[in-house]
Amino acid sequence: MQFLNPLALAGLATVLIPLAIHLLHRGKPREVPFSNLAFLHELHESRMRSVQLRQWLVLLLRMLALACLALAFARPALQEGGSLLSGSRPTTAVVLIDQSYSTQFTPPGGRVFDHLLRRAEQVLALFDSGQDRLYLVPTPLQGNTVDGPLGTDAARQLVGERLPGEATTQLEPALRQAQAILDEHEVQARELFLLTDMAQPGWSEITRTISAEVSTFVIGPPPTPKMNRYASDVNLADWLAASGQKLSVQAVVGRWGGPDESEETAVHLYIDGERTQQRLVPLAAGGTASVDFSIAPRRSGQLTGFVEIETDRLPIDNRHYFTFSVPEQISVVIAGATPRDTYYPRRALTAAATGDPTLSVSSIGFEELSTERLADADVLIVTHIETPSTQQVRVIRDFAAAGGGVLIVPGTGANATRLNRELLADLVPASLGNVSGRPGAAAFAHLDTTRAPTQLFKGLLSIPEDQPDFAAAFDISASQQLSVLARFDSGQPALVEGRSQNGHVLLWSTPFDLRWSDLPLRGLYVPLMQRMVRYLGQSTTRGPSYIVGDRAWRRLPGTGIATRVETETPSGRRLVVQSEALGTQRLWKVPELDEAGIWQMLVGGAVVDVFAVNLDTDEANLTPVLADEIQRRLGSHVRILQDGDSLPDVVNAARFGRELWREFLVLAVVLLMLELWLARAPSGRTWGRARDSIRA
Repeated sequence: MQFLNPLALAGLATVLIPLAIHLLHRGKPREVPFSNLAFLHELHESRMRSVQLRQWLVLLLRMLALACLALAFARPALQEGGSLLSGSRPTTAVVLIDQSYSTQFTPPGGRVFDHLLRRAEQVLALFDSGQDRLYLVPTPLQGNTVDGPLGTDAARQLVGERLPGEATTQLEPALRQAQAILDEHEVQARELFLLTDMAQPGWSEITRTISAEVSTFVIGPPPTPKMNRYASDVNLADWLAASGQKLSVQAVVGRWGGPDESEETAVHLYIDGERTQQRLVPLAAGGTASVDFSIAPRRSGQLTGFVEIETDRLPIDNRHYFTFSVPEQISVVIAGATPRDTYYPRRALTAAATGDPTLSVSSIGFEELSTERLADADVLIVTHIETPSTQQVRVIRDFAAAGGGVLIVPGTGANATRLNRELLADLVPASLGNVSGRPGAAAFAHLDTTRAPTQLFKGLLSIPEDQPDFAAAFDISASQQLSVLARFDSGQPALVEGRSQNGHVLLWSTPFDLRWSDLPLRGLYVPLMQRMVRYLGQSTTRGPSYIVGDRAWRRLPGTGIATRVETETPSGRRLVVQSEALGTQRLWKVPELDEAGIWQMLVGGAVVDVFAVNLDTDEANLTPVLADEIQRRLGSHVRILQDGDSLPDVVNAARFGRELWREFLVLAVVLLMLELWLARAPSGRTWGRARDSIRA
C-alpha cells in the first residue's frame, strides 16, 4: 500500500485531541459525607465502572473516526513496486489527438473535436509539471509535428491551438511514432492516451499492438446516432469537351448511417463557380448512387467545377472538385506515303470537323514530315507506315517527346522488325508480330470492347450491323505497362496505348485497307477517328487526381528553371514552389496538399495551371468501431472509456490499483454514528444490554 497524498498523514495527530480533552476534563471526586450504607457504595462502584467503560469506548471511536478521515485524505492505494509513503510515479505520456476531418461532425451535443479537446484538458490535469513528460502527437502526422517533452501548461496551450484538418485518420503511423517515443524513456510509468472520434476508418490499417507495459487509454465522444452524406467522385470524358458542345458528367454520391430506407438527396453541379444543374437522387444507408449531368462549356481553356450535395452534420465532404480542359483548336496532321494512304482518315476527320469546329485537319506526304511542319500540330496520324527512314523516326519521336499525340497505323507491307526496333521501341512498350488471318479472305475476328478502360468505343457498337469484319491483323505483343484499349474477340490486342513522359501514342493493329477490314466503311469509323484524335489531343499536364495529404508534381511547359512559380491554395495562401529534374523533364513540386479545392499555379500573377484536390471519402464512414476490434488491434490491456466514465478514476485505477479513500471515509462515518449513539444512549437497561452485547 502507498499513499498518494502522504502529507495528509499529518492529520493522524488529530486523534490525540479527543484523548487530550478527555484527560484534561477528568476531575477529582469530591467527598460528601453520607450515611454508611454499604449497598449504596457497592451500587455506586458498579455504575461508575460501566460509565467509565462507555466513555473509553466513545473516546476510542472518536479517535478511530479521526484516523480514518486522515487516511482518506492521504488517498491510500495499492501499487505494485511502490513504497509505503511514495506519491505518484514519474510518467512519460503521449497524448494522441485525432485531427481527421471526420472529427468535424457536429451532433446535437456539439462538435466531436471540441469534445475531444475538453477530454484532453482532463488528461493534462492528471500530470505533475515538475516530474512528468508529455508529448502531443496528431493523427494524421503532418511532417515533424510531435511536440514535447512538455510541461502541463505548455501542453495545455498547444492543445488549445489544435484544429481539425482535412486528411484521414491514419492511426498506424501516429501509433508507431507514439510507441517510439515511449520506448526511448526508461521511467517507472508510460502512458498513451488516444483521443479519437471512434469512427472505423484507420483501424483496419493497424498492424501492431501497443506494448502491455504501456497503460493505454482510448477516449471517444458520447455515442450518438450518426448519418453522413458525401460526394465521392466525378467522371467525365474531358477529351471530348468542346466549347458549345454537350459533355456528359457523372457524379457519384453516397451515405453512411441513418434510416435503412432511401431518402431523396439534392445534388448540384457547378461550373466555374456557377450552378448549372440540379438532380434529386435516392440514397440508401451504406450505398452510393450515380447522378448524370449534361453540360455545354461556354468557353475554351481550363475550366473548374464541383459537385455538391445538400448540407448535413459533416458538410466538409459534401463537395467533390474537378478540372477539365476545353481545347480551342486541335490541329491534326495526317502523314502517308501517298494521298491514297491518307484517304480514309482524312475523309473521316473532315466529316467530323463539320460538327466539331475544334478540329483542324491537314495531310502531308512522308517526305514533308519535319519538325517545322509539325510545330503547330497537336496530333500526328502516321498511316500505312512500312519502312520508316531515320529522318521520319527522329521527327515522330521528337514530336511525341514534346507532348504531341501520335496514332501509328502500320501499312500492308510493314517491316515489323524494323518498325519495332527503330520506331516503336521508344514510343510504345509493344511490338508488331506476325499477321493473323489473310487479307481479302473472310473475317477471322471482330472487336470486343466490353473490357475497354476508356470511352472511345462507348455507344459505337450498340448495333450488331456496326460491327466491322477483320480479315487480317498484325499480332501485338504488349508488356504489362501497356494499356490495351480494345481487343479482338480472340483476345489479341486491337488498339494499345503507350505514354511517354509528355505525350502519348496509340498503335492500331490493322492498315486502313479494305482487304484487311471493312472498318473505314462502317458507321463507327468517323466518330471513332474523331474520338481517337480528341483522346490524343487532350492535355497531358492535367496529371493525376489528388487527395489531401498527397504531393503534386506539375509540368509547366515553357517555364524556365529560373522562373518564380507560386501555388495558390483554395483558401488564398500563396507559396513559392521549386522545380526538380526528373529524367529529361522538369517538374514543379507542391510539397503538401493540405486543403480540398481548386489549386492554381501562377507565373507573374497569371494562372498557368489548375488542378483539383479532394478529400479521401473513406473517412466519410462514421460507423463506430467496436470495442473488440480496438482491443484486437491495440491489445487486450487497452482501457476504453465510455461516456459516463470518470477519467481520473480510470487512470488512477490503472496507475495505483483501486484507491481506498472511499472505504476509509465510509468507515469514519460509521464510527462517528456509533460514537453518537453510545454517547447519547441512556444508562441502565439499555446500557446494560449494550455492555452485554459488547462483552459478548
